Amino acid sequence: MLGYNGMHPLLFLFSFLIGFSAAGFCQADEWVQVRGVVHVQTDFDGSGVFSIDQLVTMAKEKGIDVLIPTDHDLQVMEYGVAPLRNLLKRREERASVIQAGPEKFLGKIDRANRRQKDVLVIPGVQSSPFYYWSGNPLSGTLTANGYRKELLLIGLRSPQDYRRLPIMHRGLSTRHIKNLMPATLFFFAALLICIFLALQKGIYRVCGLVLGALSILLLIDAHPFKSSRFDPYHGDQGIAPYQDLIDYVTARGGLVFWAHPESNFGVSGDQIGPVSLATEHYPEYLISSQNYTGFEALYGDTVTVTEPGKHWDRVLVAYCQGKRDRPAWGIAGADFHGNRLSERLDEFQTIFLVGQKSPDHVLEAMSAGRMYAVRTGGEACLILDRFVLRDEETGASAYMGQQLQIGKNPVLEAVVSASDGARHPLELTIVRGGEVLKSFRTLTPARFRIDDPNGPKGKTFYRLEARGKDVGRLISNPIFGIKKGDGDLQQKLP
Repeated sequence: MLGYNGMHPLLFLFSFLIGFSAAGFCQADEWVQVRGVVHVQTDFDGSGVFSIDQLVTMAKEKGIDVLIPTDHDLQVMEYGVAPLRNLLKRREERASVIQAGPEKFLGKIDRANRRQKDVLVIPGVQSSPFYYWSGNPLSGTLTANGYRKELLLIGLRSPQDYRRLPIMHRGLSTRHIKNLMPATLFFFAALLICIFLALQKGIYRVCGLVLGALSILLLIDAHPFKSSRFDPYHGDQGIAPYQDLIDYVTARGGLVFWAHPESNFGVSGDQIGPVSLATEHYPEYLISSQNYTGFEALYGDTVTVTEPGKHWDRVLVAYCQGKRDRPAWGIAGADFHGNRLSERLDEFQTIFLVGQKSPDHVLEAMSAGRMYAVRTGGEACLILDRFVLRDEETGASAYMGQQLQIGKNPVLEAVVSASDGARHPLELTIVRGGEVLKSFRTLTPARFRIDDPNGPKGKTFYRLEARGKDVGRLISNPIFGIKKGDGDLQQKLP
C-alpha cells in the first residue's frame, strides 16, 4: 500500500487499513509516496533568504522528503540605442546561477545531498528566456513586457547545459549562426563596398572611409554569435522563444514546467527605477507550446486552467486525439522566498509516487506524471491513498500517468484521507475527458467507486480534484483509458 513519509505510524496504519478495504490490490499500490516542494528560491541568487543547507534543515523538520531549488538561471536586462543597440546599451544584471557559475550551484546541491540522506535536493532553475520593450525611456513609459513568463527547468546536471541555454543576453554562442548570419552578411557586403570606395580618390575615398567605419560598427553590432535568435526590440514573438528553450532542455534529458501561468504578480506593471515590468496571464501558452513536461496547477494565486474543460483539459483532450505527442502534468509550485511572514515551506507540496527514494526515481515520476499536487489547509492536508482505473473483465489497472485498455465495465476507485486522521468535510470532483463525471460532498476518509460503462469511445482521461476548508486542496494527474476494439488507438499503447 502507499506509504506517506513523515506521517505518525498510527495514522499511517489507519490509512493503510482504509486502502486495504478498497476492492483489490494492483501494481500501482506498490509505490511509495514522498513529499516534495518544488520552486524554492535560495540565497544563491539573492532572491531567497535561506541557504540550501538551511532549507534542507527546515524541510526535514516539516517532514519534506524532496526539495527542488529553482534559483534564476540569468537575471539580465539590456536596453540599447538604435542603430547600435548591442554597442550603445545599458545592462542591468543581478546575481544568478550562470553569473556565479553553474558548478558552484550544482556543487552546493551535491554537498547538501552528501551531508544528509533525509532530504533529496534536485537541481532546477527558473528561467525568463524572453521579454520585449515598449514605450520610451525619455517619456518614462519604458516597459519590459513578459519578463515573468517563466519556465522551471529541472534535472539538468551538467554545467555546460546551463551555460548554453538559449536565452537572451547569456553571452557568445555559435548555436544561432545560421539564423543570424543574413544580417551579418549584409553589413559585411556593405563593408566590402566601402573598402572599394576607400581605395578611390577624392570624395569617394572620404565617403568610403566614413561609411566603412560605420559598417564595421554595424557589423560588430549585428554579429551572429548571440545566445538567442531573438532580441527585445521587435515586439512579442509568441511562443517561439519559449519553445526553443523547451526543446533544448528536453533534448538534454531535463524536465520543463510552466511556472504560475495566471500569477497576478506584475500584471499591473511593477516599477523598478525608470522601467516598468508588465506580464499578462499566459494560460494559452499551455496550449500553444509542445513537449513540455507540465505546469504549476497549484500555487499562491487563483488558478482557472485546471477547471473542467479549460486549458489543461484541452491539452489532455488533444493528446487523446493524437494531436499532441505528450500530455502535460500538474505540480504544486511553492515559489518560496522566505521573506514573507505568511510563507510556509510546506504549504504547496507535490507528492511523488516512486519505487524508492532517490533523485532518479523522483525525476522519473515527474516525467511520467506519477504525482499529485497538494495545498495544505491549517494543520492538515489531503492524502490520495488510492486512485486507480480498473478493467473489471481482466482485473488490470492503471494509476496516474498510466494508460489502460478498458472493456465494457471500467471502474474508478479512490481513497482520499486527511493527514491528521480526522473527519473533515470534503468536496470531490471526477473529471472525464474535460467534463465533470461526478461531483459530491463527503467526509474524510472518503472511499468511493465509480462505474463508467457508458464512457466515450476511443481514448479519454480521468482525473480527480478534492478540496475542503480545513484540509486545503488536492489535484491528481490523469489516468488514460482506451476502449478495446478501437482499432488504431490500440496501437498507441506502450
